Amino acid sequence: METDPRDTLARLLQKTADAHHEAFISTGGEDPQWPRWYAEHLLPALAGTALLPVRRARDLPWLSVERMAEADRLAIEEFDIGLPQMMEHAGGLLADLVMRVAPAGTVTVLAGGGNNGGGGLAAARHLANRGRDVQVVLASDRLGQAAAHHLGTLRAMGIEPALEPSGDVALDALVGYGLDGPLRGRAAELAGWASAHHAVSLDFPSGHGYPGAVTPVATLTLALPKAGLRDVRPLYLGDLGLPRSLWLRMGVDPGAVFADGPLVRIVD
Repeated sequence: METDPRDTLARLLQKTADAHHEAFISTGGEDPQWPRWYAEHLLPALAGTALLPVRRARDLPWLSVERMAEADRLAIEEFDIGLPQMMEHAGGLLADLVMRVAPAGTVTVLAGGGNNGGGGLAAARHLANRGRDVQVVLASDRLGQAAAHHLGTLRAMGIEPALEPSGDVALDALVGYGLDGPLRGRAAELAGWASAHHAVSLDFPSGHGYPGAVTPVATLTLALPKAGLRDVRPLYLGDLGLPRSLWLRMGVDPGAVFADGPLVRIVD
């Protein structure tokens, strides 16, 4: 597997140059406007995930549920990084990933009542702002304060929750990394629907490791990868904005994970 985006770009350029040369020969030497030719052949790759920065799994610290919960606590209590702020980061990155892996079709955001659901609701706003048709379906009527804040913004935009999902792409924001046990009730029903609709999961595929879990085409985990995701691919990592000093306080040195951009692809 290619791990250096420069190698990927070089391969794409060579492939495009070869195609341009073949077109030139087949038309008897009539130049098919090479700048536009290159643009049309390269844009799909540039808009996708192939040229995202990469990080090798073995070079990253992988956090347990308990360690990630401690990072969340420190962010809120010691660094004054509130839940709405973290959800905003998560939502923007998730919207970016959805645009890359599922660039067409109505996106149905399946949102639980907790922090994961709040990130999904923030993503719904970003996707709508980028011209996507967005639907929201709630797994619970009981939302945390931060998630309710993002739902209120959507309602002010005219996006009201629907009773049943009906879109083309599922955004799985049902439950986060802290779930212990299989999905139940409404979350289990929505997870089944998500798996059949090009699902993109936020932070952790809902129910991962248990029967009935969401099977996503891509997963975006946040801040640092979770230990329970070592077998999940494709896996992407998003910058939640947590300072390096927070990790060092926990005895974790993440290095410059996001030096090349706030969204990276994890490879083996």
